[in-house]
Amino acid sequence: MPNNEYGDFQTPRELAAKVLKIAGDGTAWGRVLEPTCGIGNFLHETVLLVENGGAHAIGIEVQPDYVHSARKTSADILLANIFAMDLGQDLPWNNTGPMLVIGNPPWVTNSQLTVLESENRPERVNLKNLNGYDAMTGSSNFDIAECIWLKLISELQYHAPTISLLCKTQVARNVIEYCAKLKLPVSGAMLHLIDAKKWFNVAVDAALFTLQVNNGLPSYSCELYESLDSRTPQRRFGVVDGKMVADIDVYIQGQAVEGTCQIEWRQGMKHDAAAIIELTHTENGVRTNTGKIIEVEGEYLYPWLKCTDVFRSRLGLSRWVIVPQKKFGEETGGLAQRAPLLWGYLNANANILDGRKSSIYRNRPRFSVFGLGEYSFVPYKIAISGLHKMALFRLVGPMEGKPVFFDDTCYILPFDNPVEAAIVFGLLTAPPVQNLLRSLIFFDSKRPITKKLLQRIDLVAAAKLTEQQTIVEAVESALAPLGVPSSRNSILETLTRMQARWTGV
Repeated sequence: MPNNEYGDFQTPRELAAKVLKIAGDGTAWGRVLEPTCGIGNFLHETVLLVENGGAHAIGIEVQPDYVHSARKTSADILLANIFAMDLGQDLPWNNTGPMLVIGNPPWVTNSQLTVLESENRPERVNLKNLNGYDAMTGSSNFDIAECIWLKLISELQYHAPTISLLCKTQVARNVIEYCAKLKLPVSGAMLHLIDAKKWFNVAVDAALFTLQVNNGLPSYSCELYESLDSRTPQRRFGVVDGKMVADIDVYIQGQAVEGTCQIEWRQGMKHDAAAIIELTHTENGVRTNTGKIIEVEGEYLYPWLKCTDVFRSRLGLSRWVIVPQKKFGEETGGLAQRAPLLWGYLNANANILDGRKSSIYRNRPRFSVFGLGEYSFVPYKIAISGLHKMALFRLVGPMEGKPVFFDDTCYILPFDNPVEAAIVFGLLTAPPVQNLLRSLIFFDSKRPITKKLLQRIDLVAAAKLTEQQTIVEAVESALAPLGVPSSRNSILETLTRMQARWTGV
């Protein structure tokens, strides 16, 4: 069971044995370190290395109760806070030889430990004093395991250790990215996925992350294995030309269309009050989620699609959304005269709207929404869900004569011209861009698709690498449901004008 204050999950002996089998890999280890050893399950599994191989094992643990249990192993257990130590200087080794670092650092963030008033976290001033750690202190929140990883690499690099720790997959990616940015001497990385639900009863994407330090030429790529029992890597991820890539081999096929998108991607509208702002479309009018039919001025109602609607191509009119502003930051007090029915409805639900907790609503006009601009009111949009595990783009036109709004888990490109929208849609769905996205997206991320990622699509390059006939067919198919006529000549002429505008020619 996890200890909430310290954010730890004690590793079952069976899993520790599997980890040691992969990490050990037959090497004659002279030293074994577990930096956050808990009750010592990993160290119990090193008994053969210690008793038969002559290795010296050391465990570090901050909790006295755990130290008592861990001292039943053959290892030397130090009661200490790892963040108060210099691991390169303070460990009392009585042996030399190859070093193996194993374990399962806390699966918790610094802010979570701050809320719990735990002392088991790094001091920011200490992190800044460590080589390269300033890269981690620019944010108010970071994963404790990431700090432990960088501390191990930085302070033990001259011991050339093999470090093999259980951690979240996002932590492993961050470590690879940090190491590349700071040019730390690492190579030979492997990531073996584990079933965290089975072993720890938590819904987390986790893995065994193994890294060679100061052993050969630096490399910032990592082989990904589907399980601890896999022998062949599924793919390689890592940093290429300073950028994190999900599949290096596929990236080679798609990188020709990587650059900067010529159109700015926008995020959908954020309101944080679905029970009030989102309404259901019925034959008899609009109703709240409680089933109550309400009357508000139609000028402030717009068709509404959420990320699951976009992903599953449920693009019909089933919901409306209230948009009380025409532009970001617009004062809303005038609604009392312009839209008295809406003003009355919003005020009747002011306890919910005024109680929205996000700081973005502070010092803003009452009943404000976010993710709003002129682009919100254009008739045609390309949309994609940011939360799902496939890069599926949708071209959406007006419904009942009104532009469609999307929730803030979607990303959109706005267009006044339907043919231009369909051309960009054709480029985004063609193989060059799809290959690039497959190589960049980490689908175990909380939000696999982001604005930053989408802005890496170079539409000019995509147009050059996509056959004209492919573009024409995609445009014709996309325009047909919108009832917009087209011809091959008009499509290619529009494409030529767009390319000239994008390139400034």
